[in-house]
Amino acid sequence: MILDGLPLEVVKEVLLDLPEVDIIQTVKCTRRLDNFAKADKALSRRLQNRIFALHLRLDNTLCTCGKPVLPYYLGTEFRRANDAAQWNNSSFFFQFEGECKCIELYDRTQEIEPGLLDYPSFLYDNHLLRGFENETKFIIKNDSLDDVVINCAKLFNILMKFCIVRRIKLHLHNSDGYKWKKMSAFFNTNPPDVRIQPYAIIDSRINLDSFNIFPNGLAEITIYKDFGPILADPYHEVLRRTPNISFFDLDLPYTCKDLFGFFKDTKKLILWSATRITKQQACQLVQHFYEVKQDERILEIKFYEDFLVKDFLTLIPEEAYRLHLKRSGNIGPEPENMIWAEMTDRFGGAWALMEMGMYYGWGASENRLRICSMEVLHRAQSI
Repeated sequence: MILDGLPLEVVKEVLLDLPEVDIIQTVKCTRRLDNFAKADKALSRRLQNRIFALHLRLDNTLCTCGKPVLPYYLGTEFRRANDAAQWNNSSFFFQFEGECKCIELYDRTQEIEPGLLDYPSFLYDNHLLRGFENETKFIIKNDSLDDVVINCAKLFNILMKFCIVRRIKLHLHNSDGYKWKKMSAFFNTNPPDVRIQPYAIIDSRINLDSFNIFPNGLAEITIYKDFGPILADPYHEVLRRTPNISFFDLDLPYTCKDLFGFFKDTKKLILWSATRITKQQACQLVQHFYEVKQDERILEIKFYEDFLVKDFLTLIPEEAYRLHLKRSGNIGPEPENMIWAEMTDRFGGAWALMEMGMYYGWGASENRLRICSMEVLHRAQSI
């Protein structure tokens, strides 16, 4: 290995410039590097192997004092690699003129000068490490909203480099769109070192192109109608590549054909929105599950008229399914019963079909059909 033959002063500079994950992997390559890294004060701090979960939240809300509240919030949870149960929580709040300052009344707050974001090693070693241990709430004051955007993006990149990040959640809906648009533009020029798939909660207005900054795509995306029920690009590549997708209260163009085609690799698809999927198409969908071998999958479709689960089994041989009774939970001498179905496909796979409102006791008018493997149903019942 090239590093093993270099002077230790050079080795140190090279290692400290690497992301946390790469430092840990690199020093494992030779005993010389491992011993040196553990003995060096700066490198040993980087080898403490802290596991982080990050939560970026952009909201437009008002405090009880009547002023805007924390349009940028970056929360962190961390634990040591050998302690799976104990998580510490810290938060970063980005403030600017005219914004609510109620957060300053909380305990364990520490103000960070924005200029320190340009010195990431010093910031991490002298401020963040101790703050994470003490569950500190950090406050970063800014002169303008544009400064808030850039400084939050800088901090995000610092955490991605200096921490072992196992989960990222982007909570971007109920925002004005401007913040994420400007932040993603910063990331296009200064790409974050993201090696995992983030979870994103967005509204219908956000441009899905902005998520191309994540080279491995998204683990999950949830889209709300906050700024209108129409999705600008319902067949965007980001949606095709994301394994778990949920749509709420949108007006979508999808038909049953899209579930077999565009979304054929989607593991969980929640369509709690208006679609072009008719009851007859849903029968064809169930037939597809029966005749074509499927991996484990969850589909949920909202209809705007009442239905019975058995209505969707008209194209399935009677010997391939069983109807089950489940008590509704109503109190009385004659509690109502509802029917759900267990279907065995041509390959021996077992699937559950249910009207979710009745099955989970939400009410008979929900009209939401779920199709999932029996393994998924059993796991949900065991939680």
